[in-house]
Order: sequence, then C-alpha cells, then structure tokens
Amino acid sequence: MKTSRFDFKEWPLDLLLDYALKIHHRGIRKDGSRIVNLLRKVENENKAVGDVKVLFEQSLEDLENHLMKEENVLFPYLFELVEATENGQPVGEMHCGTIRNPIRVMMVEHEGETDRHEEIKRLTSGYAVPEGSSDDYRELMNGLKEFFENLKEHIYIENEIIFPESIELEDGAR
Repeated sequence: MKTSRFDFKEWPLDLLLDYALKIHHRGIRKDGSRIVNLLRKVENENKAVGDVKVLFEQSLEDLENHLMKEENVLFPYLFELVEATENGQPVGEMHCGTIRNPIRVMMVEHEGETDRHEEIKRLTSGYAVPEGSSDDYRELMNGLKEFFENLKEHIYIENEIIFPESIELEDGAR
C-alpha cells in the first residue's frame, strides 16, 4: 500500500521515528484542534456534523493518549535500540519484557482509529460538500479527509515498517 510520495521502506528506522514524531504527532495535534474549531462553527449546518464532532473529539482524546505512550515509552526505547545496534552495543531489555507487547497495543489502537475515521467518512458521505454549504463547511470536509489520509500514512509507517523492523532489531540483539 503506497500512501505517500516517499518510499518509506528505504528510510533508516530512526528517521522514520523522527518523521512520525515531527510530522504526524505534531500534525495530529495542530490539525485536530483546527478541525474541532471548524466542527463547532458548522455544527448546525448539517445534522451529521454533531455525530462527527463527538467521534472526532473522542478520536483526539484517544490519539493523545496513544501519542503519549509512543513518545514516552515506546519510541525512546526504539531510539536506544537503533543506536545500540548501530554501535554494536548490548541492548537493555524493555521494562515490559519485549517491544512486542506495546506494539500489539499500538496496533489495536490503530485499528480502532481507522474504524472510527471510516465511520466519520461514512457519516459525511465521503466528505461530500452539499450545494450551498459554507466555506467553513468545505474547509472542514477537506480537513477531515486530509486528517484521515495523514493518519493512514502514520499507521502504515508504524504497522508495516517501524514495528516489524524494531521487532527484528530486538530479536537480533538478544
């Protein structure tokens, strides 16, 4: 599944981790806040917007928890794992035994967010903009679509590249 103009499989693992943190994590927080503001502005324009607002706000709350686990637990260990492997040094065991445990949790959360954003897409009829909608409504639909596309890229990078490569590094280090 190619979701970007970049061939992420060619990138070093630590660069992918930085990209996820600096592009996706920052983007989720910045774009999420902007979208919530738009949802509040146009809530009365379309009856589905109220349901979308509830789903999106819950998504941001759950994503914040998810991002914090990545930033404070998983990714710091993965950076250590990459550095130790590159320098031929031993790698200390992760506090929860293996990275497979937090990765499993992250993947379950990714699936839940994908499902939630598929529901948002369904509720908005594929981000359709009815005739006569305001510019804010149009901006909202574009924002929701872009947010989901970026989220799918984030999930792809982690599930298909970062996590498998990290497991392989951890297995090789033991």
